[in-house]
Amino acid sequence: MKRRIKELSPESLVVLPVMVAWALLLGGCATHNSPLSATESGSGVRDERPVIGLQHDGPIRVVFQISADEWKDGVGKGLLQLRNLHQAYTDVGVEGDRLQIHAVFHGTAAEHLLTDSAWNRWHEESDGNPNAELVGELARRGVAVELCDTRRVANGWSKADIHPDVVLVRDAYERISDLQFQGFAYIRF
Repeated sequence: MKRRIKELSPESLVVLPVMVAWALLLGGCATHNSPLSATESGSGVRDERPVIGLQHDGPIRVVFQISADEWKDGVGKGLLQLRNLHQAYTDVGVEGDRLQIHAVFHGTAAEHLLTDSAWNRWHEESDGNPNAELVGELARRGVAVELCDTRRVANGWSKADIHPDVVLVRDAYERISDLQFQGFAYIRF
């Protein structure tokens, strides 16, 4: 059964950034504001379908929940995806006050936010945290990287053990819920 959508509700507009983010994360592609020219598939068939680009002009407000200790290209996968999402929006002209991205870390991903010395103690290594530079870059880009303080305490880390660009939040789930109530689209990573 087909339904026509005459008008998007304000609630629907909150979903659009999530759809864009998932397209970027899963497809690894940039968004486009106009349809692509016809492309030829591997079977030699031309495909005239347009590619939907960014439709919501902002503000873009997204909160990521990052809880797994996953890696890609030598750094935490969640941190890398945050940078990629921020860059994708910047590439299509969404930046500054129009782009607000928060990432709330907890679970085993919490260790991605340690200082070099704390990382070395935690992992019994001497090379420092491979994520430290990326955490600083995200902060410079305006991405709010946040850590659940409950996890920090449970792991026995002092506040000084956490990268200085990381904001401590009382509880991950409370923070994620609070941001959603403020209109942030939720992405679990």
